[in-house]
Amino acid sequence: MYPLSHEPPLSLVLDTNVVIDWLVFDDAFMAPLRDGIAQGQIRVLTHAPAIVELQRVVGYPALKLSPDRQRSIVARYLDQTRVPTLPQGFSLTQMLTPTGFPRCRDPDDRHFLALAFHARAQALVSRDKAVLKLRRRARQFDVNIQTVPEMITRLRDLAAVCVPQRAPFIPAAW
Repeated sequence: MYPLSHEPPLSLVLDTNVVIDWLVFDDAFMAPLRDGIAQGQIRVLTHAPAIVELQRVVGYPALKLSPDRQRSIVARYLDQTRVPTLPQGFSLTQMLTPTGFPRCRDPDDRHFLALAFHARAQALVSRDKAVLKLRRRARQFDVNIQTVPEMITRLRDLAAVCVPQRAPFIPAAW
């Protein structure tokens, strides 16, 4: 993958299902996201509630991950993510969002919205229908919610714009 630009890294919040796609299933479709993260062109933002949720989810029997693999996935996540500074007093019970801020029906997803808002992430990438339903309302608070295919398309478009152009070949005079 070519560098996306000389701009600062794209800052993203990924919900847990997207993290599982990225770190567990190694789907080729996720390559632009995975490469961008590995090359420092994408900064994945996280916080304690997301880390705790990931630790819980990798332990689900349906994933059939050994304890060593679970620890490895969480360690890779921690190595490749950044924890932004959040407002003092932020917690799962006090997310400190403004009046009218969208509230997800699924309490397990509310913290992702709050993280994207407080960290001023360029996007919250989600596969969760309850989160995706909040797109229009979230935009009023500068929170951009995208699906994985939308984000992959965005990354491919950015990479295409930044592909270095080769000078035309002009043979030397004889």
